Amino acid sequence: MQLDHLKREVATGRFKTAAAVCDWVEKTFGRRFSTSGMRKLLHRLGCSFHQVSGFLFKADPDKQQAFLQEYEQDKQTAQAEGWRRYFLDGVHPWYGLEVLFCCWLLVGQRFEVGVGGGRKRLNILGAYCPDDHEYVDRRYTDQNLNAQSLIELFTLLMARHPQTKHFRIYLDNARYHHAIVLKEWIAAVRQERGVVFDLKHLPAYSPNLNLIERLWKFLRKEALQKWHATFEDMQQAVAEVLDHLERYEERLRSLLTERFHLSPRVAVVLVGVGRVA
Repeated sequence: MQLDHLKREVATGRFKTAAAVCDWVEKTFGRRFSTSGMRKLLHRLGCSFHQVSGFLFKADPDKQQAFLQEYEQDKQTAQAEGWRRYFLDGVHPWYGLEVLFCCWLLVGQRFEVGVGGGRKRLNILGAYCPDDHEYVDRRYTDQNLNAQSLIELFTLLMARHPQTKHFRIYLDNARYHHAIVLKEWIAAVRQERGVVFDLKHLPAYSPNLNLIERLWKFLRKEALQKWHATFEDMQQAVAEVLDHLERYEERLRSLLTERFHLSPRVAVVLVGVGRVA
């Protein structure tokens, strides 16, 4: 019973150190443990020390669920009617600021990694197809992403797939995704060329539903969490990953699956210290 009680308390996330668990056990059950002894007990109980998972608490899980239901219907329509589907998003690696990482070191060792001044940034607008795993992007060092960046990427998609008449694009609600100039361009392309760019905006606060976000996380781990002597070296490291995704096919196959995690409801979110609601 005492062990079950302890496991329930651990599950609330209230203990940030083994010493805190020792204090709680002594006050609750009158039993004393050393911190090393408590760590061993916690491991035996199936507990581990790891970082908590964050999410955007303003997300609406009902809207996310509705999006996924429509997404599943899109898959059938895309196959039947020859659509191409892409998840679209931008990523902005700053030179020298994403180099810090976690690794095993000797106890007491201090391992220092030089970082840059954060004045140079690579802006990437990418699109990933969940059906055949095609990846396409536009990269800029001299301008921010904007509606024109989208137009250039869409133009590239048309050039790559001249027979496709319907592109379904899943993207977030960045301001330039709703720009008038973009809407006018989409309307003109539809009228003049018969090509439809069908923008499906994700629910607000839902990066967990954008498949390409996982690719950006992979990119950071493979290319950015290491020192690059120059900004150009960082660009080359990024290109070595994004231009050769076939090298990582096995790893990406499990990472970029169409299994999506919904944000939890606020009613069950643990805030601070206490019991699970």
